[in-house]
Amino acid sequence: MPEATEETPSAAPARRQAFGRRLRELRTQAGRSQADVAGSAGLNRTFYVGVEAGKRNISLDKIFALAEALHVEPQELFTPDRTEEGAGRRE
Repeated sequence: MPEATEETPSAAPARRQAFGRRLRELRTQAGRSQADVAGSAGLNRTFYVGVEAGKRNISLDKIFALAEALHVEPQELFTPDRTEEGAGRRE
């Protein structure tokens, strides 16, 4: 029987925290509140706060909804901002 591959216990929380930091960065660059972005993406504000804090595991559908709400491509939610403010935004 092949050996199961498992990630380290701390890998998933670290990824969620990195995603949350990037989400917060994009939201603040856009000058929007948590409640505003959550509402635009069809999410409960409390859930959204947990995502930004890295405490919630978000689904792919919700990632796309957040990207749409922030007017960015979904991959921008996973890429640290290495350019000037606002880069990567869709028109």
